[in-house]
Amino acid sequence: AAVGTYIAKRGLPDIDPVKVHKAIDKAGYLGIALYVLGFGLSELLHLPAMVFVVAGVLCWGHFKGWLLALIMAPLSCCLSFLVVRKIGGQVLADSQWSFVQKLMAKLDEYPVRTVVTLRLCFFLAPAINYVLALSSISFKNFFVGTAAGLVGPLTIAVFFIDRLIVYMGWSKVQNAEIGAALHELGDEFEFGAMGGRHGRGAFF
Repeated sequence: AAVGTYIAKRGLPDIDPVKVHKAIDKAGYLGIALYVLGFGLSELLHLPAMVFVVAGVLCWGHFKGWLLALIMAPLSCCLSFLVVRKIGGQVLADSQWSFVQKLMAKLDEYPVRTVVTLRLCFFLAPAINYVLALSSISFKNFFVGTAAGLVGPLTIAVFFIDRLIVYMGWSKVQNAEIGAALHELGDEFEFGAMGGRHGRGAFF
């Protein structure tokens, strides 16, 4: 709740793939640790996780970037889930999203399938972690459903990010224009599922 209130007042931190890429490059051998830490905290801190997906592709190429995303995205969601479940927060289970309400009605009967469907529809939306953390689902079912549900969206995202980099002829030495373009692409993947009806504010 405190994180959501802070972000609602001050907005998201100003990060983009270029800044993350430069920070990782500057960190040298500690770059991977910085990437893991940043990606791991992204869902909890409501940072755009797609920034780290894009940065991973820029830093290590599409295959390694894809593997890192497949590992780190579920772990980031799980960290957010565990923290919310441990310390509590604003009850988001009474979601205004009618589609989510319908899915949540089947959570006890089909827990993994429900989480997979939510991930396919809402991808890395932090609010999904909150909704599920405050439900009756077990951590095991949350993890399995999240890991399985993110494979497809992350694969598609990395494919198009890599194609965009190749098509535009961008190198590892990036500039601000690349960051702006890929940051916009990340926003579309992370928030586009909600459409224009809700906007970013719906996630807090």
